[in-house]
Amino acid sequence: MNHRITFLAVVSSLVICLSAPAQNWSTFLDPSRAIDWTSAGFTIPSYTVACATQPTLTAGSSAASANTTAINAALASCDSTHNVVTLPSGTYYVAGISFGTQGHQVLRGAGSSLTDLIFTAEASCNGVSHGVCMKASTFTYNGNSNVQPSSGSNQCSWSAGYAQGTTSITLSSCGGTPTANKMLILDQANDTSDTGGVYICDSATSGCSYESNGSHDGRQINGVTHSQQQVVYANSVTNNGNGTYTVSITPGVFFTNVRSSQSPGAWWSAIVQNDGIENLTLDGTSISDGNLAMFDCYQCWMKGVRSIDAGRNHVLLQQSMSDVIRDSYFYASQSHTSGSYGIEYQVASGSLIENNIFQQLTVPIMMTQTSGTVIDYNFGIDSYLGSSTFNGAYAVHNAGNEMNLWEGNNMGGIWADDAWGSSTQQTYFRNMLIGWGNGLTSSSFPVLLRSYNRAFNLVGNVLGQPSYHTQYQTYATSTTAGTGGSAESKSVYTAGWGSTGPGCSSPSCDPIVYSTLMRWGNYDVASAATRWNSTEAAPASVTYVSANFTSTYFGSLSQTLPASLYYSAAPSWWPTNKAWPAVGPDVTAGNVGTCTGTYSGAQGTTASQCSGGSLSSAWAAHVTSIPAQDCYLTTMGGAPDGTGSVLSFDASTCYSGTTSSSTTPASPTGLTATVQ
Repeated sequence: MNHRITFLAVVSSLVICLSAPAQNWSTFLDPSRAIDWTSAGFTIPSYTVACATQPTLTAGSSAASANTTAINAALASCDSTHNVVTLPSGTYYVAGISFGTQGHQVLRGAGSSLTDLIFTAEASCNGVSHGVCMKASTFTYNGNSNVQPSSGSNQCSWSAGYAQGTTSITLSSCGGTPTANKMLILDQANDTSDTGGVYICDSATSGCSYESNGSHDGRQINGVTHSQQQVVYANSVTNNGNGTYTVSITPGVFFTNVRSSQSPGAWWSAIVQNDGIENLTLDGTSISDGNLAMFDCYQCWMKGVRSIDAGRNHVLLQQSMSDVIRDSYFYASQSHTSGSYGIEYQVASGSLIENNIFQQLTVPIMMTQTSGTVIDYNFGIDSYLGSSTFNGAYAVHNAGNEMNLWEGNNMGGIWADDAWGSSTQQTYFRNMLIGWGNGLTSSSFPVLLRSYNRAFNLVGNVLGQPSYHTQYQTYATSTTAGTGGSAESKSVYTAGWGSTGPGCSSPSCDPIVYSTLMRWGNYDVASAATRWNSTEAAPASVTYVSANFTSTYFGSLSQTLPASLYYSAAPSWWPTNKAWPAVGPDVTAGNVGTCTGTYSGAQGTTASQCSGGSLSSAWAAHVTSIPAQDCYLTTMGGAPDGTGSVLSFDASTCYSGTTSSSTTPASPTGLTATVQ
């Protein structure tokens, strides 16, 4: 080994960390693996002034058309200083609600247990149909001719400013003039051959995915998909007078692999800002698509909502940025097929999904093209596909998901498949992932990473179901073989197998998934211990991802983790009597155990929840219930295994005494990085 090169790599990584405000992850993650997540989301405005028109609503299904007209008219009457449309207590049928395109509107019920909207039809939302639509005045999408190079009026080439973290980029060869105070979508062409490191490909690339067509997300330019996309906000645009523009953007560039050979570009649509929906129930039982769509939405939100029986998705975020979904309850899909989602992303960045409950959804969260998003402190239970197949949340399903943070969640699992393409550089921190559901014996994975999903980081998590997951890992050892595959469903980690696994065809197996996987301080039930393995923590460098320090460095690193990678301290909405952090190897008095009796194996916090049985300690007491789990089990009285009908939910009851309107965390302070 060349010790001088190794030492310089460590010093170089630390210099990069120290050249910018120190991040909570800086002592155990190289900057090529993480970003500053504290910019995700925004502070939800506390609108109080009524819009000029307020709706009069009538009960009964025959009033659906009149109720819709009244609500839409009220929303259209809002302006920048008159923002609130209030819906009274009651159950009302509606035929699809469309927000006005002026923005700055909130549709607010009397409470999710008091105001119930039952959809009889959907509103048109830029080519998709949903029960409620938030959208801008005009619409451009990646298939429009006006985002094609040379002739397109809504596009430019991205000719300089490629470095990760830069907030100043240069645009040139523009078909129209870029303007400030608008979202831009930055992209670049997919890789046509494997880089050996960060490799972005989709179903149009031979051997990249197990689906052969249909989901080529991004602009199609000269037959190549531009799947890798980041939505940014243009703060200012300076015309340089030579056909180029200097654009100041927020946040900085996330990606580490942007280069001129991949024809980077930028394109834009219209924008709507500050639309919100609060404190009501959305019932999608009678419609086929989705309950809420946020399209071209900047800093829009959903808060304190109960969403029931969605068709495809409960919430769709598309071409949007810095949106917030929080303090809400999502119950069931109309069917438990592969296209049944809770929150679904299509080209969105920097959003915050926080403190929600997901019950009986096939996929609680579906990431299809998302970057820089934080998914934290959500509780998911009883996620399944068909009658016997366990399902997790998806960090990856389509190509181009990068630099997202999953923190503090209690969910069945977080998966990265290879159905439609590849993704990279994501972090799971202090999550509780059991990979188990009562009676669900197929695909029981806490952590699934299929082919080409590389450079993932797992730190401080608690993983697996006691007495069920008996194998630590199964992984690809070459493009044609792997180890431990026969016990994949009993494994805590599965990494690098192709297709639906374990197999090595369509696509091939990918040993780089395993060799670039960073793991540090995770507790798992197969080991019955926390693994502080310095070799697992220090993957070597690959193309566009630097070495994560060295095993020698981790061998001497203190086994101490920050409480959060998003917050600098317990947030204001966190209960004062609740342990912070809730999950991790340094939590030693956790209250979450497993039930015996009717709900045998399910999680509980008190023996009274375990009908006909008792509560046994588990996971070495490393897991404390998060507020969303307390809400579900205690306030709502949900079954520990997630079965049963839709429950009554009211965020103000569940989270009384806490404040959750402010979602932007303070900047980290008092952090240092030290060469060891």
